[in-house]
Amino acid sequence: MKFIRKTFKFFFLIINLIVGAGFLICAYSPMISPVQHPVWACTGLFIPIFIILNLCFIVFWAFAKLKMVVVPVAFFLLGWSSLMSYTPVNFSSDSSGGETLEVLTYNVMQMQTKKAADGSKINPILDYIKESGADIVCLQEYPLNNSTIKNSLLKVYPYMRVYTVNGNSIACYSKYTVRLIEGINIVSKSNGSAIFSVKYKDHDIPVIVNHLESNKLDAHDKEVYTDMLKSPDEDKVKSGSKYLLKKLADAMAIRGPQADAISEYIEKEYSPYMIVCGDFNDTPVSYVHNKICERLQDAYKEAGNGPGITYNRNFLYFRIDHIMVGDAYKVLECRVDDSIDASDHYPLRCRLEIKK
Repeated sequence: MKFIRKTFKFFFLIINLIVGAGFLICAYSPMISPVQHPVWACTGLFIPIFIILNLCFIVFWAFAKLKMVVVPVAFFLLGWSSLMSYTPVNFSSDSSGGETLEVLTYNVMQMQTKKAADGSKINPILDYIKESGADIVCLQEYPLNNSTIKNSLLKVYPYMRVYTVNGNSIACYSKYTVRLIEGINIVSKSNGSAIFSVKYKDHDIPVIVNHLESNKLDAHDKEVYTDMLKSPDEDKVKSGSKYLLKKLADAMAIRGPQADAISEYIEKEYSPYMIVCGDFNDTPVSYVHNKICERLQDAYKEAGNGPGITYNRNFLYFRIDHIMVGDAYKVLECRVDDSIDASDHYPLRCRLEIKK
């Protein structure tokens, strides 16, 4: 009986080591170039699976052999930075009395109108932004030619600028004077990044708004994915996973150089008051996030809690929208607002205090 127990525990130790190794591969994947190794660079997408499995081993060892808890805990410690990037744990942060401002970033999916129960047309995204109270609003997939939306927002945010690449627009609305400095030269047919300048009291705040290369998952791709989840037979999962992983890897290989260009721009034009935000189409455990955030603080990591899902469609749940800030700020709060479900993204908002 004793031999059986030892064999049983040894078997689970081996499984724990395999799970831990998988977690570390995911955790260190942001260091892998998606241009040179696109598939390996995608492994960060799977980190939530390995976090859950490793947590299960902590519970298992707590009952089976307490001292072995050190094994899964050690793996978490070795990948701590990525663990906290993916699912941070923070407590409330009090203001020290400095000036504060609130930033909102939102992929608005063209701000499409909807029909209300009484048949009238409503625009929940437009209403949400107007009532948000944010000082700076950064929008991706902004409907450039919709004057009704523009004029309605200008009543609350009297200053705005738009940057457009092949019909795809990003916009910066503000309660304070804003001007477009220039677009950042990233290689893309329809996505873009631009730097705006917001005059906030005595501060010139550079705001870089990004909408990086989409994974371009079309209706067929989403059908393949949902079919795998509903009927997970071996052949279907194998072929579907290979197909989808290649598509994700190809898009990640495009975003890698885009992140390099943005990172170089940040390095050249760095200001402690800088704000970088938008739809990165990459998770917090990725080369893109890691590269752009080199000189900045990830607002969600500093003041958010939990995974913070911003993309929420077709059984795909990721945080691919981010806000990053310079050293002049203390992040008081950062949260994903899932109270509105009118786009395939939830808005991400944060409250910043300018350090004295």
